[in-house]
Amino acid sequence: MKYQGPLLGVVAMTFVFGVAVATSVPAASLTTPDSFDNVQIDAAVGGEQSFSALEGEGPAVSRDGYVINTPTPTPTPKPVASSSSSGGSSEGGYGGGQCQAGSDAIGESVAFSPVYPDGYRMSDGFGPRSEGFHKGVDMLNSSGVPVHAIADGVVIAASGNGGTGGVYTSIAHKVGGQAVCSMYMHFIDGSLTVGVGSIVTAGQVIGLTGRTGNATTEHTHFEMYGADGVRYDPMPFMAEHGIG
Repeated sequence: MKYQGPLLGVVAMTFVFGVAVATSVPAASLTTPDSFDNVQIDAAVGGEQSFSALEGEGPAVSRDGYVINTPTPTPTPKPVASSSSSGGSSEGGYGGGQCQAGSDAIGESVAFSPVYPDGYRMSDGFGPRSEGFHKGVDMLNSSGVPVHAIADGVVIAASGNGGTGGVYTSIAHKVGGQAVCSMYMHFIDGSLTVGVGSIVTAGQVIGLTGRTGNATTEHTHFEMYGADGVRYDPMPFMAEHGIG
């Protein structure tokens, strides 16, 4: 019983020390979770540090899949050959060779139409005049009156508003097996409805009466020619086919 005092003191000190440790050290530092077994931490003084998980261990990470679609550029469509544009651009040709080639590419013309079904007033005719030899006839009409193709055919030439003819077009026909071409000038700018390669029918509206190019009033300068490219008086041909 004489040791009771010192023994109680030792027990008390041990209890106090235990409480101090329990309250100052985190519980996590006193245990080693199983999830840390597969973690490696490499540290070196003055060097790089790395962290890695061992292959095949650790929680799997799920990510949503995605697809990047790169749109395919859409080719810009090429414009159809047309003479309705301004700026003096022209396409095709209106010589004898083009007339023959166009005629060879189409069938026989079986229908015919006047340039102006509702009539017109004749101005200068075919032949010599003070300004020089007139290679066609001038048909006067009001601005904007529709101009018609005289027969079935294919367009071999077309132009914007440039040159003496202004806005014009030329059409190849086959009549009686022969190449026959008609040409129409001075349409209103932007009114031409056909372009090179267009197939037209007799009586089809191809443009509107204007005064573009070398013209002092609204009219259509109308010409006809054949495979030799030589212009001739169109009035006998038109009278023959009832379109004078």
